[in-house]
Amino acid sequence: MRAAVEQIPEAALKELAEAVREEARPQGLFLQREDGKTEMIPVALTPWVFSPGVARYLKSLFRGIRRTVNRVLARYFEDPKLQAILPLRESELRWLQASCPEGIPRPQTIFERFDTNLGAQPEGHLADFQIIEFNAVGVGCVYLAPAATELLKTHLLPKLRDQMPEPALISPNDYRQLLLNDLQAHSRATDRPSFRVGLVERRETTPGGCDEFSFLAEFFRSKEVPTVVGDPREVDSRNGQELTLRGEPVDVFYRDFQLEEVVSIKTHGCSVEGIEAAFARIGVVSTVFGEFDHKSLCELLSNPDFTEYLTPQEIRSMKRHVPWTRLLLERRTISPEGREIDLVPFVREHREELVLKPNRGYGGEGVVVGRAVTVSVWEQALEGALEKPGTWVVQEQVRIAQEPVMLLKAAGRPQTEERYVTLGVTATSRGVSFVGRCSDHPVVNISQGGGLVPVFLAGGR
Repeated sequence: MRAAVEQIPEAALKELAEAVREEARPQGLFLQREDGKTEMIPVALTPWVFSPGVARYLKSLFRGIRRTVNRVLARYFEDPKLQAILPLRESELRWLQASCPEGIPRPQTIFERFDTNLGAQPEGHLADFQIIEFNAVGVGCVYLAPAATELLKTHLLPKLRDQMPEPALISPNDYRQLLLNDLQAHSRATDRPSFRVGLVERRETTPGGCDEFSFLAEFFRSKEVPTVVGDPREVDSRNGQELTLRGEPVDVFYRDFQLEEVVSIKTHGCSVEGIEAAFARIGVVSTVFGEFDHKSLCELLSNPDFTEYLTPQEIRSMKRHVPWTRLLLERRTISPEGREIDLVPFVREHREELVLKPNRGYGGEGVVVGRAVTVSVWEQALEGALEKPGTWVVQEQVRIAQEPVMLLKAAGRPQTEERYVTLGVTATSRGVSFVGRCSDHPVVNISQGGGLVPVFLAGGR
């Protein structure tokens, strides 16, 4: 595909770039910077093309992992080992127990994205690729990824006909539609009489990022689904039954906030009775299991100490795809090679092979890649993490591939550059979709200057 794009005549390439730039902003492909200005999210004009077989395999694999995780998490309240490896603050645990007085309720609907080190050529790596992390609350790029794909479908594919007379490329499942389908299925499963959606996030006044929820709401409304966007503090409960957001009735909420944010709001004196009632009614997606997308979930799935929770087949699968990960604190554990070690000295001595991550962070914030920093910076980061035991993890560094990407930015001619690349995968009962991303830094994230790589499927689904 890259070779075909690079054969597009200069004049046609310029026309393509201008058309994509012109539509990027109205299509939502921009970030608001902290200084209040906006800038276009870079978009790769060299999309990835996957076979339908790859899509089917990834759907099966990741739905299987979610079933495994849900089965294990069902024991969380009764199992101190699970509580230790997936730690919550005492205030959060009390909140959860109050919301689930009879244990974890059903159904548990998790809309999530698995970030992996797969890139443009996944077929040769399906047996040994690795999961970088789980994202089960407020999945990013649900709107951005299909918007970028549609731009290339409209403006790029027609220009490839000279190089590829029958490209036979189709868009994967639309991320936005997969989310809408899951919300509708959850609404039905919880016996709601109608289907009205509330998109809930802490809508602070601080600038920065991309307001995907506003664009998602427009998409949902285009499908004739009543949708309102608001803040957890704007959810209201009428007699514990009828729930509203900003005065509009809602049947199911989709959240982009962590439980700790709601607890913080309550601690600071604001009412969260409405969103508490929504959780108690199982009216929020992702449901409570989504709260355990900690980085230490990778330890639960990769540490021999927890094999009692898994079947032999699951153990083999996790060994292939989940990197060695440990919750960071003074402890004895097993090294990636299977040796018993003191964890902290091991982390000090193996900087170039490891990464430090906040256990519950997101957006790439705070991640320290050992081989990218000096010994003194690594030591400082380690000491800072140890001051708050159990809030950081150390992980075996996953190899992030570098590939040539023709990247269109806000200005200038599209340039082919070497970029680190990752693939995010969302698998639901209705289908599978992808977020391709690229960056000049091994921590690949859109909010930190990364770009989008649209994904197409070859032939039929």
